[in-house]
Amino acid sequence: MQLTAKTENEIITIFDSKNEIVGKLLINLKSKQHQIIITDKTYQLIQEKWLCKVIENNKTIYHLKTDKFWGTIKIEELDKEIRGIFGFTWGTQLRDAHKQTLLKIRTENQIKNKGNYIIQLDKVNINPIEILMTLYGHIVGSIAKQAIILHT
Repeated sequence: MQLTAKTENEIITIFDSKNEIVGKLLINLKSKQHQIIITDKTYQLIQEKWLCKVIENNKTIYHLKTDKFWGTIKIEELDKEIRGIFGFTWGTQLRDAHKQTLLKIRTENQIKNKGNYIIQLDKVNINPIEILMTLYGHIVGSIAKQAIILHT
């Protein structure tokens, strides 16, 4: 199944194949405090160096720990990882504990990022928050990669 994500007014909205909203992602690079919105639930993402906490109702429900060397993000509570893919087709994937790909994300336009993304689900029953956390990892990873390229 394929999903699309579109950016409008700094809000990234993911749509399913019926054009229904799966969820929204708000990224604030200045404060490093982000939000995931799924129907009536709002999750806070608080980034502290190499760790990002996903918080619901003032309780941390997920820890996203970034490997400083490889850039892979481990979702500790789920035993899943968000990792970059080397190549031109896909940019980021979510993998389970057995290294099986659950979903892949790429920028819609490989030459110029206009804030639109294609999400390919390899497994059907993926929780929307996992999709949005992976999109968060894709965007933050892309920003970090661009910063490295610009500073070299």
